[in-house]
Amino acid sequence: MTGMANAASVTQMIQSDYQQAQTVQTEIMADNQKQQMRRWQIQQDTQTKIFEIQQDVTVNKAKTQDKMFQKWDEYVRS
Repeated sequence: MTGMANAASVTQMIQSDYQQAQTVQTEIMADNQKQQMRRWQIQQDTQTKIFEIQQDVTVNKAKTQDKMFQKWDEYVRS
């Protein structure tokens, strides 16, 4: 009878360990998904910021060129 009790106890321990392993795996997968979503959000924010900076640079270049042309035009006309 003790052999059957030991076997049942071992089986129960194995099942408990298996459930704990599954729980840990599920937690790891959820954490990985959160990290992936966070990286995606960071990438989107970075791309948006790069685009905004490029637009600002383009506008500033155009304004600077317009100012330089106006100064040259004033110099030539005077």
